[in-house]
Amino acid sequence: MKASTLANVEGGTAGAKTGRNYEGLTREDLLSAYRLMLLSRKIDDKEIQLKNQSQAFFQISGAGHEAVLVAAGLHLRAGYDWFFPYYRDRALCLTLGMTPLEMLLASVGAQDDPANAGRQMPSHWGHRRLNIPSQSSCTGTQCLHAVGCADARQIYERVEQIPDRESAHQPDEVTYVSVGDGATSEGEFWEALSTACVRKLPVLFLVEDNGYAISVPVEVQTPGGDIARVVEGFVGLTIFRCDGTDYLSSYRTMAEAVTHARAGDGPVLVHASVVRPYSHSLSDDERLYKTPAERESEARRDPLVRMRQFLTREELASDEELASIAKAVEQEVNEAADAALKAAKPDPATAAHFVFSPDIDPGAAEFAREPAAEGNPDTMVAAINRTLKDEMGRNPRIVVFGEDVADATREEALDTVTGKGGVFKVTHGLQRLYGSDRVFNSPLAEANIVGRAVGMALRGLKPVVEIQFFDYIWPAFM
Repeated sequence: MKASTLANVEGGTAGAKTGRNYEGLTREDLLSAYRLMLLSRKIDDKEIQLKNQSQAFFQISGAGHEAVLVAAGLHLRAGYDWFFPYYRDRALCLTLGMTPLEMLLASVGAQDDPANAGRQMPSHWGHRRLNIPSQSSCTGTQCLHAVGCADARQIYERVEQIPDRESAHQPDEVTYVSVGDGATSEGEFWEALSTACVRKLPVLFLVEDNGYAISVPVEVQTPGGDIARVVEGFVGLTIFRCDGTDYLSSYRTMAEAVTHARAGDGPVLVHASVVRPYSHSLSDDERLYKTPAERESEARRDPLVRMRQFLTREELASDEELASIAKAVEQEVNEAADAALKAAKPDPATAAHFVFSPDIDPGAAEFAREPAAEGNPDTMVAAINRTLKDEMGRNPRIVVFGEDVADATREEALDTVTGKGGVFKVTHGLQRLYGSDRVFNSPLAEANIVGRAVGMALRGLKPVVEIQFFDYIWPAFM
């Protein structure tokens, strides 16, 4: 594990060289971005210290990824767009408005941790106000949750019967999801790309490629070692590349990518080349598989080193000014760590909280009813079908999807065919009654069905999904 001491770089006095354009950014903008990058790194360093003192439970850093993540955060809108970040996205979350204290509360497992009240590992980001849902295991599953979240925006736009639907979505919102190069080997990544393209969803996929999945190099994970080249054949996917250790390159690329997605022109994928100057986590030692020459090469591309060199070379800041920023950042992080260590831990008696509703017991006597039979005896399939028809009429937030559940995806066929409605006819007639925006077919992919349903439910919809046969359920368990 390498220290994050920044290289000493010769520099002149502050005051930008005349005639230079920095993507429209002012000196203050650039110094603010540098401060966020440095703040992210210093929180990583503080977590490492706390873990070595047995006061934090785990540590996995965002070191080397800071430039592209700050750039992404500055082009996206907290509390407006939606975010499914993976564990290295500390700098993104700071840029969106998460505080060092909130992050360090997660590090020590405090009850006031805003992500999950001390119930998950650190760096499983979550923040209700910022539209960052509490993350699952962040190595691929978040991709389908993100697509379901973007699905929800599309449904809110189209289903006029949903009350207050205007307040449930934004007309040009973007859903952001990030993965490392290793997670692009997961099936959920490919299923998410496919559905985002088919449905032309405003999803921004950021692949933060640091060349390694723990110790496995990218050429073992990805054909040719270049994920952007591999996905070029996805119809409807716009691809951007950038040097994710170069702040200006990252800022320019993220501006183009977000603008494209926000305009409703379909999904985008940004392939950012970054570095990992620290080991994968504190449970790893990169010296066991990286040569000294490779580690030295990565250190030269460290985004903090490069940003510091840029600021001094362009006479945007002096060494003294950068030292002053570093001192202020270290003080902020130390104060946040002191407060986090004093924070209360969750009461063990609350371990089962947030699993079921704290207010409603579905087995309570108030829900008990005597059977009130009516009509002729019927099959279970017919009873479920009738129940779905009634409930969908009562609650326009209910959507039904899965394999073969629609009557006919090609709506023009409904004039001449009776309709499929599921292999067991459980959903027969629902599309005719409630339309293709509420009843639709999914790809032949069970993780896609359940993962997207999770994303829709996060947005307040009531997805009812069908897994065609029980034997098919296993891929959906992640």
